[in-house]
Amino acid sequence: MLKKIALAAALTASFGVAHAYQAEINAGYEKTDMDYDFDNDLFFVNGKYYLNDVSAKNAPLAEAAFLNKASNIGAGYTQSTTEFNAYGASLEEEITSYGVSGEFFIPDSQFYVAGSLNKTEFSYSAHIPGELSEEADDDTTGYTLEAGYLPVDGLLVAIGVSKESLDPVLYGNRGFVRSLDYVSAVGEDNTVSLRAKYVSQIGNYYTNFEGVSYFGDETAYGLGADLYIDPTLSVGVSFADSTEEDSDTIFGLRAQKFLTPALAVGVNYTTTDGADSYGINGTFRF
Repeated sequence: MLKKIALAAALTASFGVAHAYQAEINAGYEKTDMDYDFDNDLFFVNGKYYLNDVSAKNAPLAEAAFLNKASNIGAGYTQSTTEFNAYGASLEEEITSYGVSGEFFIPDSQFYVAGSLNKTEFSYSAHIPGELSEEADDDTTGYTLEAGYLPVDGLLVAIGVSKESLDPVLYGNRGFVRSLDYVSAVGEDNTVSLRAKYVSQIGNYYTNFEGVSYFGDETAYGLGADLYIDPTLSVGVSFADSTEEDSDTIFGLRAQKFLTPALAVGVNYTTTDGADSYGINGTFRF
């Protein structure tokens, strides 16, 4: 019996991590502390449904959908609340973004298309006793369209265009500070984007490199990299900046661990001049 158990364990190890799923839910929370007694709370939840089963074997679980070229449709919701309460004054700004999206790897080709449609609602209130009391709200509908090409396995190069888009999935993934920098830089005009993603094995480890630039009123850009210590564990770094006057570089650290092939937890830290963010997130696949 012991020999049979040992043999089964050896076979399992030799085949690596293998798990199939067709849906994924992500949720998270981030807290940002800013100078002058401002703070922000950000919550997000999003999900994807894959048109075919996604399997991961001998490769990072986090990159399974990308490496499988798994087409999908999805939806997301993000809520961000910024508050200031000091010296008898109070200010609150709330941003809610929700929308739908889709990614499609065209069969029997190396081409890729994606798009999203989202709505963002803004509300603002400020109160200074005896001096000021005002409230305001607004909303906007935005979209993103993207086309890409995969010249080799694991490498995607894409170009896109967007209008007044605050994609709730990207908003949750980037966090408050980086999303604020993006909105401040590109404004409300049409924005053109260029991005690349490359997942490859270097030696005994898989790596992920990502880069993106947005061209609008100003130019916003960012780079990120992840090292997969094993198929279940990754650590990563990122930075972002823009050409806007007085823009400060944003640095980030992140890590993710799959406790099982279907369940992962992650943490992230982002810092820039005057703001520090701490986040936690989870992923469930089925």
